[in-house]
Amino acid sequence: MSEGTKEPKGQPLVTGLLRGLEVLRCFDLGHERLGSSDIARMTGLPQPTVWRLCKTLEHGGYLIADRDGSRFRPGLSILTLGYAALDTLELAELARPLLQDVATRFHGGASLSTRERTSMLYLQRYEAPNAVLNVNVRVGSEVPIMNSGTGWAYLAGLDDAARAQALHECQAANGALYKKHEKGALKAVAEYRKLGFITNIDVFFPGLSTVAVPLPTGPGGTPYVLNCTSPSAALADPEVRHEAGLALMHAVEQLRRAAARLDAAG
Repeated sequence: MSEGTKEPKGQPLVTGLLRGLEVLRCFDLGHERLGSSDIARMTGLPQPTVWRLCKTLEHGGYLIADRDGSRFRPGLSILTLGYAALDTLELAELARPLLQDVATRFHGGASLSTRERTSMLYLQRYEAPNAVLNVNVRVGSEVPIMNSGTGWAYLAGLDDAARAQALHECQAANGALYKKHEKGALKAVAEYRKLGFITNIDVFFPGLSTVAVPLPTGPGGTPYVLNCTSPSAALADPEVRHEAGLALMHAVEQLRRAAARLDAAG
């Protein structure tokens, strides 16, 4: 069983189901098509096991095999489940008009995200009609915490103990990425304490800049993040970045109460 599917003592679990879900989790931005050997490497499961799981998921419509059968991609069934889950997330709907406003004002894309292991998962996304972005980020995409503006804002919104734990997990998951971006991430945390927002300029992707603000929900709550990503030229002026930060901070204030209520209800 992979690390993410360890069975707690005294709790009856269906191991095969958990393993199947681990397989599905491998498909994200940059991993739209995967072979069984790729999935085996990502999950730590034996390749024969992965092959049986993939064929089972294919039978259920959750995966679709390429014509030669060597690789798989997500099927309609998994997309339907994903959108059904998003439909229940009231916060994403509440954030939509706010994200539209920010994205339009700063000629980019604006998003709501939350943590998923050592990545940030996009829950809502809006791109301005005139936005020219070199990265195809959409609802359901994941980006690493360590080098993304959304990840840096997430870290900035944690208390010291929770941040240290999150950084430890990022280091364990990808030591090279952690080493390369640790200083930048910690600098962003200090920037947040001073300005109330973080910036990520040409780090996650050359030519793109991100301004982001954490959306905390109280002690023990799930921290969310609001961000605006635009071509670096559009955010080159520090005053414009400051305006974007203020716009996101204003959006956070409008969403904070709803986010806390949803976490408490969950």
